[in-house]
Amino acid sequence: MDVYSTEEQQIEAIKRWWHEYGKAIILGSAIGLAGLFGWRYYQSHQVETRSAGAEAFEQVSRSLATRGSAAFDSAATFVAENQGNNYGELAAMLLAAEAVKANDLELAKTQLEQALAGTTDEVLSNTIALRLARVLIATEEFSAAQGRLDAVNGAAFAAQKAEVQGDLYLAQNQPEQARSAYEQARSAGGVGENPALTLKLDNLAAAPQGE
Repeated sequence: MDVYSTEEQQIEAIKRWWHEYGKAIILGSAIGLAGLFGWRYYQSHQVETRSAGAEAFEQVSRSLATRGSAAFDSAATFVAENQGNNYGELAAMLLAAEAVKANDLELAKTQLEQALAGTTDEVLSNTIALRLARVLIATEEFSAAQGRLDAVNGAAFAAQKAEVQGDLYLAQNQPEQARSAYEQARSAGGVGENPALTLKLDNLAAAPQGE
């Protein structure tokens, strides 16, 4: 199944943001979700003392993009050494995304769980939890996926949460509940920048009732 319905757009959003701002600022509150991955807020203090971390993160990002699975070990080392400073969490998310592409869902799950444990930022926590829920759906750990979804809060995440909830229902052969969740996601504004949600709704509408 498609673990991240907008994965390519999300990763491109991270790369574009980092290319423009990464060398000049320090990530504070980091990632915010609004359709595609966006970035909520950041602080620019202690740039000089954190410049080495910024450069190292850029190298990890570039290495994952160009080398794929060959860069997994070095990226995982960076994550472990930078847990709790946002660079580690961002690198874990990038590594998880590449792991999904390589069909290594266990690695993706491990990295996202580590990232979730390493941050106290609510926006970043919600973002990671949503991505972790998608991986757990793919590994058919449905109860665990529901638990991650239940922990997601905030109006800014309503559309994404409802969409992933729909994915979870669909994975459990509950199409009517899935349709309701997708409709909720659409009502919360989830369609605007997410054609995959429209496709999911269209597919359910075309399916015979009761399937």
